[in-house]
Amino acid sequence: MKAIDNIPQNQNKNPLVVGCLLLGLAAIPDAMIVPVLHDVTVGRFGVSEGEAHLLMAVNLLGAVFAIGMLALLKRRFSSSSMLFASAVFSALMMAGMALSTSWWAMLAFRCFEGGADLMLLAIPFRLIAGAGKYERYGGRMGGGFTVMMVALAIGVGFGGAIGRESPIGVLWIGAIIMLLLAPIVAILRRTVDNLPTSPFPEPHSCPLIPREWLGAGFLAIDRGLSALVSTSLPLLLTSGFNVGKMTLGIALGGMFLALAFFSAPAGLLADRYGGEKIRFVSSIFCGVALACLGLMAWLPPIVVLPPCLLIYGAGAAGLMPSAFSVAVRPNASNLVFGSLQTAGQAGYAIGVLGGAWVVSVVALPAETLLSSMFPIAGVLFIVVNVGILSLLRKMPKTVR
Repeated sequence: MKAIDNIPQNQNKNPLVVGCLLLGLAAIPDAMIVPVLHDVTVGRFGVSEGEAHLLMAVNLLGAVFAIGMLALLKRRFSSSSMLFASAVFSALMMAGMALSTSWWAMLAFRCFEGGADLMLLAIPFRLIAGAGKYERYGGRMGGGFTVMMVALAIGVGFGGAIGRESPIGVLWIGAIIMLLLAPIVAILRRTVDNLPTSPFPEPHSCPLIPREWLGAGFLAIDRGLSALVSTSLPLLLTSGFNVGKMTLGIALGGMFLALAFFSAPAGLLADRYGGEKIRFVSSIFCGVALACLGLMAWLPPIVVLPPCLLIYGAGAAGLMPSAFSVAVRPNASNLVFGSLQTAGQAGYAIGVLGGAWVVSVVALPAETLLSSMFPIAGVLFIVVNVGILSLLRKMPKTVR
């Protein structure tokens, strides 16, 4: 069937394990920032809640720069070399964020760290995608997202616990984790580099095939929605409902654990029933869960928030595995996986900036904003997913 299918299974296990290990470690530091976002922005520099959104959006510029470097360098450097350099650079940038004395310096360090983040996620995902047969592609990606969500849950939990005593300490711990990742990459460099050569496009042609552009669209809207949940939601809950850091950390941690628990089964279901069906069902779960957050206009947050985030997490678990299963080649290059991550970063930035615009421009109390913005976002998410799925059905299945 494919070159990737001809690799003996005993050689496929190592890339999968190594990819999951590297992905899990790389995902922890960013998640740690979420529970202390208010303290390291509004509390530390006195910026507005709208401006605080920029910290979670500015790393898009670094991601765009990184994908430009990937396109320019192509195969001049090995995957392990790029991963090692990205881990060290990310540690330096997080240390810079911890030492920053001005808001603009903080944003600059965060911007450059975004480029490192792209490499730290794209390369492990490519390892996972190329570590077995196409028929088990969705299951592998679901397993990878399970590892990633467990890491995010750990990061959010650590961030909430450490942030109670020292919000800046969260940034230092993130830098230490990145420094620990670098020697691990060096030790595992042979496995990181031991993947079949990816198909490369003809000169002057796009590295993404048409279906992968729609896959990039999936990642963009998924990350846009997650931006509202991870940035606007914590800020509005803190300002409008006086929800504590530990409560918020537990609720978000539960969401990530739901993502972790259901990601691998969702990937296996995508292999068996098709990514299109799983994608549709998952989008319904996510949209309905976010719409139900509007109930906080009448009910206490402690009653509404945990179950809604758990349902959202269960639905979101199927989004990524199904998107890759239906629209992305498992043997695509680092450039393709990096481009997909950049699309996700773009969606995240749009979600963050959109939330910032609403918070800054719409003159409504925080509790009113929350109970109206999230139902609208949930409905729009379902509509856009249905539209992209309709376009995919009209395209030939040339992903393989």
